[in-house]
Amino acid sequence: IFRHNGVHFTEKDIRGLINQISSKEVEEGEQTKRTGRFGTGFLTTHLLSKVIDISGIVETNDFELFRFQFPLDREGNSISQLVPKIENAWQEFKYHLNSDEQKKIARAGTEEFMQLIPFVLTFIPNIDKVEIIDNVENETLSFTNPESSNYESIFTIEKDCNGTISQIFILYASNEKVTIAAEVEKQDDNFIIKSHKNVPKLFCDFPLVGTESFHFPVIVNSFYFNPQIERDGIWLKGSEDLEVMENQSLLEKALELYKTLMNKVSSQNFYHLFNMANSKMPETNEKYFDEYWYSENIQEPLRTFLLQKPIIELESNSKEKKLPKDVWFPSRSYSKEVQKNLWKYTYDLYDEAVCKENHIQDWLEVYW
Repeated sequence: IFRHNGVHFTEKDIRGLINQISSKEVEEGEQTKRTGRFGTGFLTTHLLSKVIDISGIVETNDFELFRFQFPLDREGNSISQLVPKIENAWQEFKYHLNSDEQKKIARAGTEEFMQLIPFVLTFIPNIDKVEIIDNVENETLSFTNPESSNYESIFTIEKDCNGTISQIFILYASNEKVTIAAEVEKQDDNFIIKSHKNVPKLFCDFPLVGTESFHFPVIVNSFYFNPQIERDGIWLKGSEDLEVMENQSLLEKALELYKTLMNKVSSQNFYHLFNMANSKMPETNEKYFDEYWYSENIQEPLRTFLLQKPIIELESNSKEKKLPKDVWFPSRSYSKEVQKNLWKYTYDLYDEAVCKENHIQDWLEVYW
């Protein structure tokens, strides 16, 4: 069951829901600031189940409120019968899970949801609390958006698992159209930047699943992104396309925010900066991606900037950070055999535990 206590839906929203068209099409010529304006997010949940019970409250055109309940069945012919009858705003969904495969999808989705919800709460502070009731594992988890944080530039999410309270820290920076973020872990007076290797790098308020290999060094969110139909990326190819130009402009704004945030963390008590230094070319569909534009406007300026920042921590002094130009890295042009021997020599010199503790291989992967 998915349930929320937010604003009810309008008749236009419901027409889009039932007819499988986006509210962008329903409200053609109108501007909206609603997150669900593309109409694709709900459709993707049919992967879970094609039969869904929906109930909630609807406001009619006469501004009257009514409770409603109806089944949305994508397997039968009931949709056409529902269109002229139902004016509703959905508040609750119940998906029918009949097969092991459906249950497997539900479990994977729940685990991913728990991983990503702290970012969503950071990007959408209007959401006060999200609760997950797991009747299989007998767990109740809640993620709460606090009114304030004790740390500058860090959003603190409170996690409650069956009464055990913990905190999740999200480092962030934002402007009027873009927010960037990275999860950090507090250790004494320091903050350790965590890996977000398997986290979607692009959010349009909610994650664009499929952008895990976009390789921007932090997570980028913008309500104004124009996502692809499958919501697994954004349009970045087509110099005359207005949506492409808007997406490109938003990434450029994200880069400026990144520079501001990196100036802060490189000079303060933040460590494991290699988790915020990945500047590889995104792995994405070339049909939607202009590699030349990205290289010229994002990757090259990003790398030039990083070379001038003290971001490399040394084994001899964990508090000290060096400029990349002052630290020697084996050249990427070396053969695989030479790289392998260098890595073996490093292990022999320091021992494997020291190498892992100081994330030497992580830095080499970033550099190579």
